[in-house]
Amino acid sequence: MSKAIRVIIVAIAITVIAQEFHYDINGFVAGLGLGGLAFALAAKDALANLFGGIIIITEKPFTIGDWISTPSVEGTVEDINFRSTKVRTFTQALVTVPNATLADQPITNWSKMGKRQISFSLKLPLDTSKEKLERTIRRIEELLKAYPGIHPDTIHVTFDKYLVDGYEIFLYFFTKSTEWGEYLKVKEDVNYKILDILKSEEDDKNASFQES
Repeated sequence: MSKAIRVIIVAIAITVIAQEFHYDINGFVAGLGLGGLAFALAAKDALANLFGGIIIITEKPFTIGDWISTPSVEGTVEDINFRSTKVRTFTQALVTVPNATLADQPITNWSKMGKRQISFSLKLPLDTSKEKLERTIRRIEELLKAYPGIHPDTIHVTFDKYLVDGYEIFLYFFTKSTEWGEYLKVKEDVNYKILDILKSEEDDKNASFQES
């Protein structure tokens, strides 16, 4: 931009001086017009990236360190400048995306999540009694409500549907942490605790058969 301003100032100065010496500057001005048009066409992409960078920096749809996902790239933002944004993908490749492209695409900022979803289903065999099914659902729900890493606002544990060979329990809840590693640890620990519940229910069933 500073170079372009310098060129414009020099061109205006030459025009003014030429007029003072009574030179015909019509051809020169026409040449400047064509040159300006050529310059504008050449600078179109650069200006689009510049304005895209201004939009990204002022509106802040993401910042350095955020995990973003767009139709063109997904990864962690490493650098933002007026021309482009550098994103480190999860395969550790560094992708440089023009700001004009990013500013024109939907951007999902996963780092702005307030909580992170976990949902899955459990299958119990057909010989599971209604009492055991209800008790298993209640124990899992109590586990999730008491677990410190689980967000308390949205916890659903329900008898979802009949299967050909069993019954399906649906679980839907959120972790408080959105950080990937912590999310995986909470998910794993909850899975182990649910496994303990299912194992204890199975042991109770075997014990009742032995007593009978």
